[in-house]
Amino acid sequence: MSQKVISYADLSYINSALRSIKADMSTVNVELGGLNTKHDHLKSDLLQLANSFSDFVESDIKHKALQLAETRQGNLKQDLQIKFGYYAEVRRMATGILQGVDTGIISDDTLRHTTEEVMIKAPNYWLAPSLVVLASWIRDDKNTTEKALTESLKRDDYKTTLFFMLVMRRLGRNDACLQWMHRYFLHQNPHNLDREFIVILEAITTGVFQPASHQLMITNVKTWIDQLTQTDNYIDKQKAQWAEFFKTKGSLSGKKYPLLEEFATNWDSLKSSVTQARSHDALDNHFKNIFETTTDYSKSIKIQLDEILSLLVTNFDDEELPLQNEVRLNQLIIQKDGDKKAAQALIDNEKHIFDEKVDFLQMLTNAAFDPELSGATKVTQALAVSISQPWILEAHDTFTADYRNKVEEKVELIIDGFKTSTTDGTDETEQLQKHDKYWADFLENELKKLSSPKIGIIIGVLIALLALVILGFIGIIGALIGGIIIYSSINNHKKAKKKTIETVTERKTKSKEVLRGCIVETVDYRKEFAAEDAKAEVLRQTLTSITPEDFSSSSRETRSILQPS
Repeated sequence: MSQKVISYADLSYINSALRSIKADMSTVNVELGGLNTKHDHLKSDLLQLANSFSDFVESDIKHKALQLAETRQGNLKQDLQIKFGYYAEVRRMATGILQGVDTGIISDDTLRHTTEEVMIKAPNYWLAPSLVVLASWIRDDKNTTEKALTESLKRDDYKTTLFFMLVMRRLGRNDACLQWMHRYFLHQNPHNLDREFIVILEAITTGVFQPASHQLMITNVKTWIDQLTQTDNYIDKQKAQWAEFFKTKGSLSGKKYPLLEEFATNWDSLKSSVTQARSHDALDNHFKNIFETTTDYSKSIKIQLDEILSLLVTNFDDEELPLQNEVRLNQLIIQKDGDKKAAQALIDNEKHIFDEKVDFLQMLTNAAFDPELSGATKVTQALAVSISQPWILEAHDTFTADYRNKVEEKVELIIDGFKTSTTDGTDETEQLQKHDKYWADFLENELKKLSSPKIGIIIGVLIALLALVILGFIGIIGALIGGIIIYSSINNHKKAKKKTIETVTERKTKSKEVLRGCIVETVDYRKEFAAEDAKAEVLRQTLTSITPEDFSSSSRETRSILQPS
């Protein structure tokens, strides 16, 4: 007995201790919850503080960058003024001299005094001796002209050549202009042409330069094409671009074949094929339109040539560019309120806008695709297409063969579970028979899925029999209940069967209408594809008929020269 009491007492003490521990744990959990809440608040405050500090640091960096940029810009402009300040004066003077030469109102003495002073004050600038050449040439001082010309070519051969070629054209000195043009073409690298070359090419094409320049251009172009076509890389690159260009010219209305678009599983391929086939007609109009232009572009091209001449005498010289770039960078930093990254991104973009160099074949392709974007007109576009005709024709043949090889042989259809395929829609009878069999089998399977009334009938019969046997006369009520169960089972089965038949029949009818519609669209699709694909030969004849003599009335003698050997 005493052992039981002791045992009970010990357990009570332990239970009490456990309850106390549990209560303490509950308190600890509450306190931990509070600590977690405080930790979350503290974390949020620290994050907010970190963001505020980061914003402060970024703002401080921008502020210091802004102050530094303002200081540097002032110092850089001062350096420019000290080192190259007279260059700006030379450029202004050059513009005035050119205008004076055009009007003929400046005396020879004034020209001589002005240009000789420029020569002394700008000892390394190519434009200074060029102006001396111009002034000496006007007053027929051959000795000074030759000495100054040698010095100008030594300082910058390319700019001097382009300068005098444009000046001689402007003054109508055709023989001198042609000599400078010879030198200009010697400077050109067909692998790496400057943007202004397309303007020179166009000026020659449209007759802005003297007729003899046309043959000079043809000779050089033929040599360049021979150089660039020594390997397949250059030509293959242009062919690939033309093939992509052809693909962009095709189009197809999204509503033309709505049923095929919805129910043909290979519609994307079908659409791609007919879209590419539809490009031939658009391309034929495109190429014919290039050669039907009658606009005279010579006036606008003369303006462009004068703009090049103006840029030559007003742009910064190579020596100045590093300092000018730094000035521009600091100017952008100031505009961007000290954001150096944004300023650097802008100046990086500026460097590439007009500093693009391309090979001659790429220049032709650019002009052929979009003359306005490449700085040309339709005249140069026609020239570019004429010269590029051999590989445009090859690209078209490749493009046509490629999409023909990818044409889907069958139109794959899935209409409400009915899967079939048709080649050209001429097998409508077979398709409808196949369709009828599919839905007959489908209906049979659906009817098999219906619950059988046998179980309900058996249950009803058992209830009725047991009620009659056990309860006697009173069992008639049970028998009636059994009869109701039997009737209900049979009736429900009939209703479900009828509903299934009606649903399947309705689906079959709609499916049949869609199938017939798809067959009709398939017939139309194949007819359209065949008709559009046949236009490939029309376009090919157009491309074949293009000859280099088409691009300009002054180039009728160039056909045999430009054709690939």
